[in-house]
Parts: sequence; structure tokens; C-alpha cells
Amino acid sequence: MLCLLALLPIAVALILMSQLKVRPSWALLSAMGLTAILGCMVWHMTPLLAAAAMLQGALKSLDIILIIFGAILLLNILRASGALTALNGSFSCLSRDRRVQVVVIAWLFSGFIEGAAGFGAAAALAAPLLVGLGFPATSAVAVALICNTMPVPFGAVGTPALTCASALSAALERAGAEPGAFMAQAVTQTAAIFAVAGSLLPLLAVAFMILTTSRERRLRSLLEIVPFCLLSGVAYALPWYLTARFLGPELPSMVGAAVGFVPVLAAIRTGLLIPRHVWDFPAQPDDATAPAAAPQPGGQPPAMGALKAWTPYAIIATLLVLTRLDALPLKRLLLTAAKVRLTSLLGQDGLDFAWAPLNNPGLMPFVIVALGAALWFGLRGCDIARLAAQSERQIRSSAIAIAASVAMVQVMVFSAGADADMPGMLTAVAQTASSLMGQAYPVISPVIGVLGTFFAGSCTVSGILFVTIQYDTARLLGLPETTMVALQLVGGGIGSMIRVSGVVAACATVNAAGKEASLILRCCLPTLVLTLLALLAAWALYL
Repeated sequence: MLCLLALLPIAVALILMSQLKVRPSWALLSAMGLTAILGCMVWHMTPLLAAAAMLQGALKSLDIILIIFGAILLLNILRASGALTALNGSFSCLSRDRRVQVVVIAWLFSGFIEGAAGFGAAAALAAPLLVGLGFPATSAVAVALICNTMPVPFGAVGTPALTCASALSAALERAGAEPGAFMAQAVTQTAAIFAVAGSLLPLLAVAFMILTTSRERRLRSLLEIVPFCLLSGVAYALPWYLTARFLGPELPSMVGAAVGFVPVLAAIRTGLLIPRHVWDFPAQPDDATAPAAAPQPGGQPPAMGALKAWTPYAIIATLLVLTRLDALPLKRLLLTAAKVRLTSLLGQDGLDFAWAPLNNPGLMPFVIVALGAALWFGLRGCDIARLAAQSERQIRSSAIAIAASVAMVQVMVFSAGADADMPGMLTAVAQTASSLMGQAYPVISPVIGVLGTFFAGSCTVSGILFVTIQYDTARLLGLPETTMVALQLVGGGIGSMIRVSGVVAACATVNAAGKEASLILRCCLPTLVLTLLALLAAWALYL
């Protein structure tokens, strides 16, 4: 019963969005309110504790909201200056085949950005680029979300994996295990499981795109691109695995994308494994379209070279690497400069908030680079102000939805401490799932990671919530602990395909508000397929 009650707000939100066509902002605000009511009435939270948890969640959502704003502002500036036309032309020069464009943008480019920034930045950047090339908006978001799963456990310079290590340290020390060696093995197993299953991700994304948008020549269009998709999958997965095994979780997603781009580009340039038939969407797709172009100051923008148009993204990628590596002083500087600390929100002990705004990828580098690019591209101050205001209007509804979803999760998290005799909401869900499975627990282990990311909107938060439960359950049942931790990380990455906040954020960047619930439901099938592939890989390798 506790499990069903804990799941009720999520179910209500999905029903409101999918069946009743309620805007995500109102649906998630309703779910947040219902969660707070359940927390007070069932989990014995005080109203002040529930309010403080919601406030903390709203403050934590600032990171995600800033990233969306930065991505949209940069996109609007690129469009207004004519740089977006040049960017689209450079991708079109690589290939006019939509299947190849998915591999280059949603798989490789997005994988690099996820490895450097995390926080949903990858899908928020890849989806509008695809839309700019002529992709239907929901197809662009779907393939961006599907591909943005394997890089996630080692995304944001290894944050999810490193956070799991921190969360497990006390339990490992109590068990007499050496935390460093344990996590090194868990990271290696995560990389191996996901490398085997994730090698098929480009094919899964392309298959999803073809089967959901095309009515003719579907099977042939899919079969002829299989060799190229497998090449691109292995080209990313192999260096990804080797980097994780020998260097740790910080760099695999960036290295995999950078190294994998070389054979993929070579195949495109030489035509190796590239089908002769150029696949495109139907002439009039019945889907959402790209965001309306901003009014151009002074008429049509001047033509721009591809090198100049790509410069903002090159600077962003460089700055992300320079500001995320522990060996460089910039990361420590950004983490400590202008740091905001709020303790005991609304007088509630343990409900603190710390924020380093300069370390947020949305502000540094997206907004800063966007403003610099606007000046370099010759936009006037009034044009920049107008585009900033337009970007704020575009994200307003989505920002409310994201803040409500994160606030809802925080109420679920802090429900655990309200009554010592009751498990928290999220713990109740995980415990019910594990008790039902018994010795078949490995089957449910990645599913718990998926559900954690779906609920919390973050692989990192999913790990914080459930990795200790995964470890303790494995010890209780006599299962390999490192493999269960690895499956938690793998499941957390897979869950990013359907997390509410990530889908809302990606839809916001392509003006596809209102499509969130249908996208989540449509992405459930590839989520299930990838989870099964990961289970098969884990069973073959470690179970």
C-alpha cells in the first residue's frame, strides 16, 4: 500500500498530461501538492518540513533551468545572426541522410557534451540542432533522449559514479571493504555491461525514428544502415570502456565521443557502410515543427562561414573540459567563487542549500559564450535584450514544471526521516520491488535505477537514493555487490531516457510543449529494450 501511495503522484501527473492534456506545469504542480499531502497525512511529515523540502527542491532546480535558458538563448542568437543556417549547412555537408545525422549529432556530439556537462545539457543542445536540420520536433527529442543514456553514468566528469562511491563509503567501511578498490571494480563492470548493450544504441535510435515516422520502405531503410550504426556504436563504446577501466569514471564519455568521431567521419567521407539511398522524413510529417524563428533585426542576417558559426560550440566544449577536470584550478575556483549557502531552510535541520552558480554549465559557459557570440556576430544590445526576453518567455512554463518535479522528489526523499517506523516514499518503492523478486533480484536491480532517475530526474540522485539499498540487498541475498552497484548505475543512465524533467527540458528547447507525456510513453519501449540488453550483458559477464 505504501508503494502504491508513493507512486500515486507520478501516475496522476502522467494521466493529467497524457489523457487530459493538462500543461506540464499545472500537472506537476498538482503532483507536487499531492505528494506533500501524502507526506503529511501518511508519512507523518510536519507541514513545515514538507514546505522546506519543496523549497529546497525549487532551489535545486535552478541548475537545470539555467541550462535550458542558456541553450535556448544560444540557439536564438545563432538563429538571429545567421550562424544556425551555417551550422545546418555543415551537417548537411557531412550527409543529407537523417540516419547519419542522428549518429553524428545525437550519438557522438551529444555524448561529448554529456560527458563534460551533464545536467541534461546534451539533449537540450542536440535536439534543437536536429530540428534546425529539418527533423520533426518530437523525433529530434526522442532520438536525443535515447542516445543520451550510455554517457550518463560517467557524465558531468563522472559525477554519478563518484557520488555513488561517496554514498557507499560508510557501508563499505562497515563491511571491511576498501572503497577505492570496490568502486574501481564497480566502474569497470558498469562500463563493460553498458559497452555491450550500448553499442546497439545508435541502431535503436535510428530504428525508433524510422518505425515511428515512415510508412514506406521501413525494413529496407533499417537493414541497410545496420553496419554503419554498429560501427558507430563500437567506435564509441570501446574507448569508453577502456578509459573507464584504466583511468576511472571522469573522462570516458568525452574520450569515447572524441575517439569515436574519427572512424565515423572516415566512413562518411569514404562512403564506407553508408547506404546509397538517402533516407528522409515524409514530405509533410504530422509532427511538431521547429521553433518559430525570431524576427531578424534589419532583415535577413548575412551569410556566415561554417568555422565562425561553429566557434561558440568549440569554445563551450573547451571551457567545459577546462572547468570540469580536477587537475586544473578552474574547477575549484568556480566551485568556491560566489557560492551561495542557505542552512536550515524554514528552520528545518538537515535541509540546507549550497549553490555555486559559476559552476553551472548554463551560466558558465552557455550564457557567457552566447552573449560573447552575439557581440562577435554583430548583434546590437537591444537585439540581445530582446532575444534574452524571448528566451525567458520560452522557458517560463517549463521552468515551473521542472521546479515542481524536483520539489516533489525532495518531499519523497525527506519523508524517510519523518517517522522512524516507516520507510520513506522512494525506499518503499525499492523495498517492495526487491521483496517481490527474492533471488531473482538482479532482474529488478537496473529497474530500480531506471525508476530512480525517472522519479528524481537525475542518475546522480537515483544513486544517492538507492545504491546503498542495492548493496545491502546484494549482501543479504549473497549476490555480487559490485554487479548490483553497476546495474544501479546502468539503470540510472537508461532512466534518463524517460525522466520527466529531462523530457520537459528537451521539449522546451524545440518548442514542443504539450508533447512531454506522449514522448515518455513512446520512449518506454526503447527503455525496456535497453534494460533487457543490459541484463543479458550482465548475466553473460558477471552473474
